[in-house]
Amino acid sequence: MTFIPGAVSRRAAGNDLGRKGWLVDAAELRRRLRVLGAGGKKAARQRAAPPRALVNLPPGEELPGARGTAYRLQRQYPRDHLHGNSRLCRLLDFPVDLLERVAGGQWRLARLEGLAFIDTETTGLAGGAGTLVFLVGIGTFTSQGFLLRQYFLRDPREEPAMLEHLARELEEAEGFVTYNGRAFDLPLLEGRYVIALRQRLALLQRPHLDLLFPARRLWRRQLPDCRLATVERHILAVQRGEQDVPGALIPSLYQHYLRTGDAREMARVIYHNQVDVLSLVGLTAQVLSRHQDSPDEALTAGEALALARWHARHGRAPAAERAFRLALRAGFPQLRRAALRGYSFFLKGQGRRAQAVEPWQAWHALDPSDPVPCVELAKYYEWEAGDLQAALRWTERGLNCLAHWPPGWRREEARAELDHRLRRLERKLARAARRDVS
Repeated sequence: MTFIPGAVSRRAAGNDLGRKGWLVDAAELRRRLRVLGAGGKKAARQRAAPPRALVNLPPGEELPGARGTAYRLQRQYPRDHLHGNSRLCRLLDFPVDLLERVAGGQWRLARLEGLAFIDTETTGLAGGAGTLVFLVGIGTFTSQGFLLRQYFLRDPREEPAMLEHLARELEEAEGFVTYNGRAFDLPLLEGRYVIALRQRLALLQRPHLDLLFPARRLWRRQLPDCRLATVERHILAVQRGEQDVPGALIPSLYQHYLRTGDAREMARVIYHNQVDVLSLVGLTAQVLSRHQDSPDEALTAGEALALARWHARHGRAPAAERAFRLALRAGFPQLRRAALRGYSFFLKGQGRRAQAVEPWQAWHALDPSDPVPCVELAKYYEWEAGDLQAALRWTERGLNCLAHWPPGWRREEARAELDHRLRRLERKLARAARRDVS
């Protein structure tokens, strides 16, 4: 006899223990396992059964293995393949240490050819244990060009086989490039290895450049959003073909395929994934080109400001100053104000307060409702230049700025601080006047 919670043996129906639902005999256990599809030769044959006949499945190759058969599509591109406005091989012109700086991690990458560019398509956009990864695109540079392999899950029962073959390629890669892969693709793949193979593949501990973060840094001010499709359209000038499919529809298309066996729509999904992987290569080159220490004069003001802050945060003062100067060309008032603010405080942090006077004055002229540049100028003239009259004038201008503020505690706090500074300066000027008289 075997004890199973919630299972009642017919033979023990009159038993007190049976009435509580804890006793089950071996026959009942076998019946329940058959219902669940577990146990017995028939169930094993069902699990190992090949998928039913499919219609219009794009041509690929079957990969036999210890866990069954996986299905893989493969396509080779020349290294100089033009994707949008960028050739794939352009990426290989950049130094490895630049990639390491942009990624922000500890890398041991010998060459950029060791990168694997990964994009997944799944049965749900929210992730979770019930979400299947049914298509994995992985692109790598080879001696012949750029090789794009796509592992497609023809049937959910093929998942262990697909993951087994994919693991070999993941382990051979020296580093990964994804778009939002740190939060979605890689954790989801890790979870599928645990669920399907009882294996832990520590993908998130490998060298990894998630392009979402530098993309947001560079382009959030100039693009409507930072989805991969938006960034590739505006930055790479990629024009997808009519066969493409919106990413939000992909889970439902795969569910339809599983119900019907008709793979016509899967060709569109496979195309979508191909373009995503190629865009990862092009965007990596675009990101690296903008993060060089000597910024390109063609940078937009928004890109230059983002890079200036990035360089300053990591202590690269000369590169930060060059980028700040490019950012000051901004014509849009809000962006120019942000550039003036950033540059003036950068100079102050460098101990170059006298050079920050002009940016502070320009900032005040651009935004007369902001008392911050007035306070900074008052501090400079009081403590650095020793010009108390100028310090007093800038303090009074700071108080005038508050007239533009709505009533509230913030205005009262700012006014109290400026009033305190004003009274101190008036006392200093009075003492200086008495000394002059005496």
